[in-house]
Amino acid sequence: MNTYKPYDAVVADIKSLSPDSVLLTLKLKDAEAARNFKFIPGQFIQLSLAGYGEIPVGIASGPSDRKHIQCSVRKVGNVTGAVHRLEPGDEVGVRGPFGNGFEEKRIKGKDLLIITGGCGIPPMRSLLLHAIENKRKFKGVTLLYGSRTQQDLLFRKEYAEWAKKANVLLTVDSEDAPDDSLSLQCGVGVVTNLLDKVKVGKNTVACMCGPPIMYKFVVKKLLEMGLAEDRILVSMERRMKCGVGKCQHCTRGSRYVCLDGPIFTYKELLEEYGGL
Repeated sequence: MNTYKPYDAVVADIKSLSPDSVLLTLKLKDAEAARNFKFIPGQFIQLSLAGYGEIPVGIASGPSDRKHIQCSVRKVGNVTGAVHRLEPGDEVGVRGPFGNGFEEKRIKGKDLLIITGGCGIPPMRSLLLHAIENKRKFKGVTLLYGSRTQQDLLFRKEYAEWAKKANVLLTVDSEDAPDDSLSLQCGVGVVTNLLDKVKVGKNTVACMCGPPIMYKFVVKKLLEMGLAEDRILVSMERRMKCGVGKCQHCTRGSRYVCLDGPIFTYKELLEEYGGL
């Protein structure tokens, strides 16, 4: 793989997930590149649009889907705004996959606790789909997902299907108008409150992706519940830019989030930076 040269890809589909987020389904044009494109949950790609630029985005599809690459893009700037205007048949560039992801050796045989908030769910959807498809590799699978409102919850139509094979708990910060597209009951409150509804034991491993403020309180709660620091896996993907350790944008101490991460244990973050 040439890390600097993008693969040519075509937009196979684009769907709205929320008022400010879309789901892109991409297909690599080169058959050999498509066959060789393999990733693990938590890794990311660099998505480029000619004339606009390039952005890092987490992969939202499951690793077993060898035909397409899915990613969710939130509209926050010039490049992401251009992504939202894409239509099926349009061409984009894809570099990657990059990063370490949620490595199998860290999660296999464990009670998998996936905790996510807001637009942090796409890479966790990839992890959840992988866990559901390989359920025998895990003692249990639980998803805790919180957002501001029901309208901000992503992948709303998929929850009922997920709940058939995993424990899925949802919450929003404030009660709003009921959303008919929501396929599962949703509570009201911060995502930390959902931890009171699950059992955290010695065999639990917690995987997180979401806003920094969520990390602060969720990690504190998990430690209080007795979970070891090296059993808390945190995605730091928001800090990345180039993906190959050249721009220094994601440097933290002696490490690069794009090369050494984006997944770190809380123990690693404590030892290297004193915490989150």
